[in-house]
Amino acid sequence: MLNDLEKSLTKASNLLTSGDVHNAFQLFKELFEDYPSDERVFAGLTKSMCVKGDSGAALKLVDEFLQKHPKSQTYAELYFIKGFAFEVRANWQEAVKCYETCIYFDPKHFEALYNQGNIFLELGRDSEAMTRYELAIQLNPTHSMLLNNAGIASVKLNRLESAVDFFELAVKSTPNFLEGMSNKAWTLLGIGRAQNALVEFLKLKEAASTQNLQSTVVDALKGSGLAQTELNKNADALISFNLAIDLDPNNPELLNNRGNIYKYLYQWDSAIADFRNAIGLKPDYPQAISNLGNVYKEMGRFKEALIHYQSAIDLQPGFATAHLNKALLLLGQGGFENGFEEYEWRWATPEYASQVLQTSKPMWEPFVNLQGTQFEQEKEQGQKYAPSQGYERVLVWNEQGVGDDIYFVRFLPLIKPCVKDLIVRVDARLVKLFRESYPTIKFISESESISDSDFDAHIPLGSLARWGRLNQMLDGVKSPRLAHALSQPYLHPKGIRNKTRNEFVIGISWKSLHPQSGAKRSLPLCELINHLSLDESSLDTLNTDRLLPLSQDGGPPNTISWVSLQYSDVRDEIKNTLERTGISVGEIKDLNAEQDLYGLAQLISGCDLVISIDNTTAHLAAALGVKTWVVVPLTSDWRWQVVEDSQYGYSSAKIYRQTSFNEWAEPLDRMALDLRGMLCLIGK
Repeated sequence: MLNDLEKSLTKASNLLTSGDVHNAFQLFKELFEDYPSDERVFAGLTKSMCVKGDSGAALKLVDEFLQKHPKSQTYAELYFIKGFAFEVRANWQEAVKCYETCIYFDPKHFEALYNQGNIFLELGRDSEAMTRYELAIQLNPTHSMLLNNAGIASVKLNRLESAVDFFELAVKSTPNFLEGMSNKAWTLLGIGRAQNALVEFLKLKEAASTQNLQSTVVDALKGSGLAQTELNKNADALISFNLAIDLDPNNPELLNNRGNIYKYLYQWDSAIADFRNAIGLKPDYPQAISNLGNVYKEMGRFKEALIHYQSAIDLQPGFATAHLNKALLLLGQGGFENGFEEYEWRWATPEYASQVLQTSKPMWEPFVNLQGTQFEQEKEQGQKYAPSQGYERVLVWNEQGVGDDIYFVRFLPLIKPCVKDLIVRVDARLVKLFRESYPTIKFISESESISDSDFDAHIPLGSLARWGRLNQMLDGVKSPRLAHALSQPYLHPKGIRNKTRNEFVIGISWKSLHPQSGAKRSLPLCELINHLSLDESSLDTLNTDRLLPLSQDGGPPNTISWVSLQYSDVRDEIKNTLERTGISVGEIKDLNAEQDLYGLAQLISGCDLVISIDNTTAHLAAALGVKTWVVVPLTSDWRWQVVEDSQYGYSSAKIYRQTSFNEWAEPLDRMALDLRGMLCLIGK
């Protein structure tokens, strides 16, 4: 009889595990009639009742059984059944209690650990979920859904590399486990491993296609398109989104994604059509509305762009990306006060959130107390900083790229009078140059370690500009008047690279390597030289009475030298330009223009003129006070504003902006005329 019971229990359990709930329940019910006091039979019966939807009846039976059989009150499985019944009824609190009791009586009860972990995950108690999952994995290291859920918990805990490992184990345990494959791919994309993500999305697409799961195929194509976008494979991304939209033509998110690709490919009409269609399908879609604004901005239709940014914000007031888009547009148009206020929204956007300084110290708001009566009192007392804020040591930390460090460092004098000790973290390549330019400020490399005990408060470097409007207040605390000074040269390296006597040196930079915007900003060296080159034999025709004293001895130049300020290996392009134009562009062989920014600054300081696209070189040259001509696209980075003589620009820089998209000839022709005018060339 005992043998028969064991066989029947095994058969019933297998039926339940396989999903044949009805037959499992019937078999357990028959066994219970023969073995009414057997704990295993009763547990199987009540568990099958929960699975088929009779959780209330199961709970009642368990309580009656425990009352009738006191010896079973330490039988862990019965508390698991109660926990399971409560879980089915979404009574999480009671379910957790029952699972905890089950685990107390049986610390190796896999299902209780796993289910309790799932409840914790549902409730957002991610650390507790992870603890339960780790214990469960020790008992069953190949349970694919457990491993998958452990990966999800790891994502929530920001343990992203561990999450990838868990998803990988889940897929290895169950090949073609689509949920694990999808989670792995999306996590890889989220941590910036776009190439690996693309490989996984392609595997997911193939597996989902085999199983005829169209929605998963669409998801895989969407992920592939986003990964290809990150890899700057926009043509491939367009193919992926086209395939996804063919399968799901009324999906507004896919249309929004494809609209962005069309924007990157400068296919404005197609981009506008996709964004409008997405909005038509989903009128309350702030992302698509803001993206449509981006297209209008790229086209130079700034009023329409601003309207769309504001519409997106009206729909979703906390939509940080729309606020940032609005900020960049306002700043580029000279709307600095509102622009810099909106610019603070950047920290709520995905691209900036990961850059926030990890510290327990508070954010510092300079001048928060330098207003009204208190400010006047402190002024009368001759205070040089605001002790009422309680922060004598302030860390200013860089947040973006080298060009941003160079641009924003000019604003440090705004806060130096208000702080006893100012520490500024910047790119390591700029430390020496900044230390020589601002000797009273302590600069450290971003690679140097700094602890919370070294400072009292902190502020991002890019947030300093918003305080520019308080210059007049600063005058009262013994700081020089800065409104005009901000645009003046502020970087001062020691020593410059020597040039030949009577030589007019033009430094040039023509390429950006930025994966998305670099192509729009760059132009071929040969095209630049063709527009700007001067026939050196024509220097004999110079009217020396009108010629500006450009050479070292005050006389006219007899040589014009072109010098490359371009980072990256451009030897082939320089060679090709020489062959096609006959103009030689020199390179300083012992200078690495990308890594040795101090040496680059010295070289730039020895130039009479710098001609550059929008890149780090342009900012460096303008900040050094060298005459700098910057050729920019129709819509450029906000730092090259349309406003002339702005305190937020550079007094030494002149902007040559496209008047038509992707047409360089017109601004380069204007630049060529100005160059000839500068040299006062008169043709024979």
